[in-house]
Amino acid sequence: MLDSIATMLTVARARADRSSGDDALSRRRLARDGGAYVLVFDEMHGNGPLAGVPIAVKDLVDVAGHRTRCGSRVREDAPAATRDATVIAPLRAAGARLVGKTALVEFAFGATGINEYEGTPRNPHDRARIPGGSSSGSAVAVAEGSAAAALGTDTGGSVRIPAALCGIVGVKPSYGLVPADGVFRLAPSLDHVGVLAPDVASARTVLEVLARIDDKGRAPRVVGIDRRALEESTPEVARAIADALRRWGLELRDVTLPDLAETVAISTTLMYYEAAAVHRDTLASRRERYGNAVRERLDRGLAITEADYRVAQKRARAMRDHVERLFADVDVIAAPTVAFTAPTLVEAEAPDMSTRLVRHTRLWNVVRFPAISLPVPLSGLPVGIQLAAATDADALAAAAALEAAL
Repeated sequence: MLDSIATMLTVARARADRSSGDDALSRRRLARDGGAYVLVFDEMHGNGPLAGVPIAVKDLVDVAGHRTRCGSRVREDAPAATRDATVIAPLRAAGARLVGKTALVEFAFGATGINEYEGTPRNPHDRARIPGGSSSGSAVAVAEGSAAAALGTDTGGSVRIPAALCGIVGVKPSYGLVPADGVFRLAPSLDHVGVLAPDVASARTVLEVLARIDDKGRAPRVVGIDRRALEESTPEVARAIADALRRWGLELRDVTLPDLAETVAISTTLMYYEAAAVHRDTLASRRERYGNAVRERLDRGLAITEADYRVAQKRARAMRDHVERLFADVDVIAAPTVAFTAPTLVEAEAPDMSTRLVRHTRLWNVVRFPAISLPVPLSGLPVGIQLAAATDADALAAAAALEAAL
């Protein structure tokens, strides 16, 4: 653990030194200026395994003494949190340096990273491009080096998508591994608290502070390949993923995942129905304060019947059974995290952009298995490869093995 802590600090400082003349560790820009944060603070918590490590927190997570605004005008006058979210306590106990709350899509309900109310963090690799979302600020904070790791949430890809577009590691653990008490919910049956970090060892170090992982995981031998995902990816992404798998040198075996369109439809039914339930009262009393996109999605959620929701739950259980059977034959399943590189801010305005971004990530929230995005070395814009496994330990072991091979 000490080696990975040292690596986290070294990488963060090195990235800060490269950040376009800015000292990112000391001059953190706010989202309204294209930066990662909506609130900057420095809270030191003494000694421990994360002593001195700067960690950012997505502004869905309660930090005592600070307002949790969730990226929305609805909560601009919310009172400060009186208690920490459960996930904050182990960070404090480990001595982490909490550096601020990061920007996000309003109420985490979107995948582009765009937030017209509080501002949109710009992709550190090209400021004309989106960072991905909804954990946009958390990804940018790690990619620019102002944080050595960050907390995010992932309901349909919201940790993995920005990790892929910003060139870092994003871990969505198995459902419930990291407690979500004190985290504002989007869709409780799909919500996961995750970690963003510059490398797998750093992500694992923070995750092990937050939750118990019982073993180091098995070294993977057989990799399941989702050919459909490769075939629909841009040539640049498909080549990068294929080259990474070739360099890994493991046995490759084609697998058939649940239908992509059905997966998105099922997860949309679950997500929108549950989100509408979370916001029902506030939507009725403060409707005009919601952004247009979120308000439209919540209205769609209100129109979903309980019968349709129950059918979606049943299909989700069948999908989990399907994937569980696949893991009897392969150790890990690999695919592009996102089938294309980061779009420009203008391109991201396309009505179907969020759906395109989540096409390969939504399944793993529905079936609740862990999934990790890690960057594939490339000279252009970042490309992420997504690895999913039956257990958190196996997913982390596979990600570490591929990272080492690359």
